[in-house]
Amino acid sequence: GNEAGCVALRTGNAAGLWDVQNCEVKAKFLCKKLAEKVSVPAASETVSDSKCPLGWDTSNSTNSCFRGFVREEDQKKTWFEARDFCREIGGDLAAIRNEEEQTVIENLIKKKSPSFQPFWIGLQCLDPDGGLSWSDGSPVNYKARDYFYDTAFQDCGAISENPSLSWIKEHCEYSHNWICEIKKGTLLKPEPLGPSTTYEVTEDGWIVKGDKQYFFSPEKTSMEKARTFCKNNHGNLATIGNNNERKFLWKYILKNGKLNSYLIGLIQNADQQFSWMSGSPVHYAAWAQGEPNFAYAQENCVVLNKKDGLWNDVNCGFSNGYICERHRSFINATLPSVVPSIPGGCPADWILFKNQCYKFFGSGYDYWSTGRKVCMSLGGNLASIPNEQVQAFLTYHLKDVSNDLWVGLNDMLSELNFVWSDGSAVSYTNWAKGSPKLVEPILYDSLHPEDGQNRQQFDCVSLKRGPADDTGKWNNEECYKYRGYICQKDSDPELFKSPATVLDFAFDPSSGISYSVTHSKMNWEEAHQNCNNNASELASILDPYSQALLFLLAEEYGQPLWIGLNSNTTNGKYQWIDRWSLVYSKWASGEPKQTLACVYLDTDGTWKTASCEEKFFSVCKKSDVMAPTEPPQLPGKCPESRGHKSWIPFSGHCYFFEASKKRSWSQAREECAQLGADLVSVGDYSETNFLSETIKILHGKSLNFWVGLKKSDRGQWVWTDKSAMDFVNWQLGEPSNQRLKDCGELCALSGSWNANLCSFRKGYICK
Repeated sequence: GNEAGCVALRTGNAAGLWDVQNCEVKAKFLCKKLAEKVSVPAASETVSDSKCPLGWDTSNSTNSCFRGFVREEDQKKTWFEARDFCREIGGDLAAIRNEEEQTVIENLIKKKSPSFQPFWIGLQCLDPDGGLSWSDGSPVNYKARDYFYDTAFQDCGAISENPSLSWIKEHCEYSHNWICEIKKGTLLKPEPLGPSTTYEVTEDGWIVKGDKQYFFSPEKTSMEKARTFCKNNHGNLATIGNNNERKFLWKYILKNGKLNSYLIGLIQNADQQFSWMSGSPVHYAAWAQGEPNFAYAQENCVVLNKKDGLWNDVNCGFSNGYICERHRSFINATLPSVVPSIPGGCPADWILFKNQCYKFFGSGYDYWSTGRKVCMSLGGNLASIPNEQVQAFLTYHLKDVSNDLWVGLNDMLSELNFVWSDGSAVSYTNWAKGSPKLVEPILYDSLHPEDGQNRQQFDCVSLKRGPADDTGKWNNEECYKYRGYICQKDSDPELFKSPATVLDFAFDPSSGISYSVTHSKMNWEEAHQNCNNNASELASILDPYSQALLFLLAEEYGQPLWIGLNSNTTNGKYQWIDRWSLVYSKWASGEPKQTLACVYLDTDGTWKTASCEEKFFSVCKKSDVMAPTEPPQLPGKCPESRGHKSWIPFSGHCYFFEASKKRSWSQAREECAQLGADLVSVGDYSETNFLSETIKILHGKSLNFWVGLKKSDRGQWVWTDKSAMDFVNWQLGEPSNQRLKDCGELCALSGSWNANLCSFRKGYICK
């Protein structure tokens, strides 16, 4: 226990081990004294007349000679190595016993060390009972003015000029220059040769040491990728079983390594137990001070630091160097391909996807950290999103939630260095516009100071429920917002039922909608007919949820799929065959390219136009819900004409044409907004004809007019009034992908559209 007491040696099974007992307990005891005729050294020593060797410093009032040894970075020594070096040449690490010796050493350092590097001296605290002593065993009776008082067991002493000359404590395994001391008149022995630093190297660049070979990476990567590289080369991340192995690796990095830290094969499981990937038992450790600190419970991997050769726990997703290890007698055989994970199943109320189980807390109202604790208590973690497929799966299930949902992505450990809370690296992103946000940390008194959260920092990431274009996008925000969350864990082989496919959740009885994929290639009309024969219709995609699901179907079959959208039967206006309005869209960049065409969902999830005679797989949809009928257009009234501003009615809208005052696209849009309108959107040929006829009346005052066409950040052309892009009328060769041509104009002569530079000044039409 931690109670004070007296130490006894145990007998019996535990013979020789120390035990702490109450000091009142009666026990046998051992005494110790000097043997007879052993002379005790005299308390004071007379100063010898002998000289110091050349290059060593002294003073008249001391019997000792001192010399500093300055070495290149890879030749510096740990405290123990420095002590052994000094002993081999006939002395020991410097012991400073009075002010005169302190002055000799101060002057020596000023000559030797222009770069303020520390020097080891003989000061040490390596005996748990003995407190501070010098390396020759003598007690510390003199203490420098600037001296550290709080020594810990396993600290060693150095002397440093930075910031002022003082004794400092350092971890004994750090590497520094050093100062030796020999007694005057002692014969100086030759310096020991340092170990040879030439390495035996294999043909494929691995360093040979005994029966092991090591590879030191020249670049950084995450733990998973590092481990894959090692395994592909018949090894694993390095195991360090003793101090000699650690020092060998560290010395190599010091001399040759370009990176600051290197992953080794030590990993931590959920209950903070460490194990080697190679399966070796953990019976040796060399942690840096204060490590492992398990920061935010997200540091499950371990690196060897270049600066001190000691270990630090890190997040497995962060990029670091790495060290691989393999046995010298490895067999250079063809490696088996990756062993697939054993198929499993999920507990009730979890959903299986790609052999992982997911649980949605869609109406949750919790901090990020609370959500994570719940997931971990269920044997998992907050969900990670490694690719588009998992993203689509999660997006589909957002249809059933009532709140934004936390996932495992966060940058708590390092600002804007995002990692998943299960330690996996970020290999795919899906940020919402304006994210990830970086906000200067502002201190607030009111923000949860009890959990250290009194800074506004957007460290945690949630999936947005909406609006439609943003559904499933990632948003970083303060971790103490109230959100739902998604848990994820490995599937359980014992719960395996039958192989799961995407189609398992394509039949959602609660929604009254089901989908089926036709596995043979047909043109659009044949596909349409085929669906009708099966009491269904070519699928319409009305929201981001069905878009995500159909993307997974296209991806599963690896084939583009015809969907129920075309403009052939409706005079150029893209409409769903089942009569639903085109409100939500997922056009590919530059689409729809053709005025008259049919539409397919490509394997990348975007919609593209093609000739209706092309042959593709297709997807049918059965739905209990009928499209509502369009309400009849009632005649309305346009604003009164004032001055030169006259509004012209057409088909339920009012239009204003400005041909005389030329404006840039953004100025034109602003002037429309001041009139309570927006730049015109064009929905079909009849509207195109109306605009063309009206422009002709204006007698060619403007050749081209700005309209509400704008290229979005994602490269899609959209209407600024948010109308559906269900009709296109581009000039031949348009829209060109030329840079900066991001705004749309209507050509007065042809009525067709053209992309142009937004800064050009033109007439404009408001609607």
